[in-house]
This record gives sequence, C-alpha cells and structure tokens, in this order.
Amino acid sequence: MSALIKPPALRSGDTIAIVPTARVIVLDELRDGIALAESWGLKVKLGAGIGRKTFQQAGSGEERAADLQAAMNDPEVRAIWCARGGYGTVHLMEHLDLSPLKKNPKWVIGFSDITVLHNALQNLGLSSIHGQMPHNIGVKTDESKSTLRKALFGEAYSVVSGEW
Repeated sequence: MSALIKPPALRSGDTIAIVPTARVIVLDELRDGIALAESWGLKVKLGAGIGRKTFQQAGSGEERAADLQAAMNDPEVRAIWCARGGYGTVHLMEHLDLSPLKKNPKWVIGFSDITVLHNALQNLGLSSIHGQMPHNIGVKTDESKSTLRKALFGEAYSVVSGEW
C-alpha cells in the first residue's frame, strides 16, 4: 500500500469546523473545545446540527450527512472536528461524497463512532486523526490536548505509554 495523503498542517487563522455526526450535542457542551481551538489561533465554524435533535441523534442521517458534506466541501474549512461519538455515523456513509477530500485534503478528527469515517478515509488513501473530540475535552489531560495540537499543526511529538 502506498503512503497515505497527509492534509497540510494547520496555521493560526485557519478554520476548523465542529460537526456532530452522531449523538445530539448542544453549544454549552462544546464551549471548552471551541475555547481550546481559538486558543490555538483557529477560527471555529459550527455545523448546522449543533442543538438539533432527532431522537438521540443530531438530526436525521441525511441532515447529519449534509452537515458533514458541507464542511468537506467548504474551501475555508481546513479541518473537521467531529463533535462527539455515540452512535449513528455509520448511517451517514451512504450519503457522503468523500472525493472533495482527495482534491483538498483536510484533517478529520474524532474517535469511537467516528472510526467508520476513518476507515473510509484510509480506504481512499487519506490520513485522519483518531483523537479527542471537543465534547468533554476540558477534562482531558494537558498532554492529550497538546498532542492533538501538535498533530494538527505538523509539529514533532511522541507518545509515551504510561505504566499499565
């Protein structure tokens, strides 16, 4: 397999979109993540699904897919930070056109339910970041936040496992 395409490193002034692809989330739950991104010099664009609720999801599958697609298609957005995990991202996949990311690679960040999206991106030859999301990031370690910033900004870092 050839090397994965790595999106360009972020720079101060770039825009990161926070998009809910799964469970419902409200603005108050994202304040720490927004503040963190802004402290890194990033502009934050919020997806339309924030605050939207359809059962346990941030909208229907089609609405959530449209929200994610809008971020992928937006030339100003340099990275997409999935708001939270949960369940439901798998239902978006049939509605998404990931080809804009091949033409204009951008970081996609998340874990848990977002893994299906990471898998699809890897199958296209694109790198992504299996990492912390803005939901509850305020209680995460400084090392976790710092490593995410370094990965996004193309800075050298190392991961040292703790004692188990």
